Amino acid sequence: MKSYNIWQVLTFLTLCLLTLVTTSCRTSRHANRPPFVLVIDAGHGGRDMGASGRKSHEKDLTIQTARRFSKLIRKNCKNVEVIMTRTDDEYVSLDDRAGMANFFNADLFMSIHANSARGWAEGTETFIHPSARGSRSERLARLIQIQYTYEAGRKNRGVKTANFAVLRKTRMPSILTEIGFISNKEEENYLKSKKGQKELARCLYNAFQQYYTEISH
Repeated sequence: MKSYNIWQVLTFLTLCLLTLVTTSCRTSRHANRPPFVLVIDAGHGGRDMGASGRKSHEKDLTIQTARRFSKLIRKNCKNVEVIMTRTDDEYVSLDDRAGMANFFNADLFMSIHANSARGWAEGTETFIHPSARGSRSERLARLIQIQYTYEAGRKNRGVKTANFAVLRKTRMPSILTEIGFISNKEEENYLKSKKGQKELARCLYNAFQQYYTEISH
């Protein structure tokens, strides 16, 4: 079995305690069910900066949005335990990200990234593994894209498939979402802003809440 760093174990235990004082997602009728385990993966970190814009790095934008998203879940979802693959600017390998989700028997894995292109590009897109067509992963991905479009006014580039390691190696419904193009000056400014981060975190939360409600019936 893969070993885990002490910070990973401590983070999990801390988040379990925090979950006890949060409030319910919409209703308390799921209170007697085992906790739903959500892994939020902020892409890149540490020596892995990800894509770079004019004034920012992907690793910083992803952790900022992930923190806001996790805060919404902890505040509003009583029966959901949140595990973050990283909480600071530190390097975590792709194997460890997927391994953490598998080790804790997560119910859902959501990876947050920022996109980049050599030419001009804009908008959001969410990826699932090619084998996940028609699955819960695809349903969540479509809910996320709807939220980006109608709640945040972002261009919808659609749901796509890719053989990304964190999608291939996780054993639960998994998505990887690109929240915008850091290579686009306007989108980079939006991704850096509190307004943009709050809107995107709210989009992810709204999509998760609808997904959670659907699968809980």
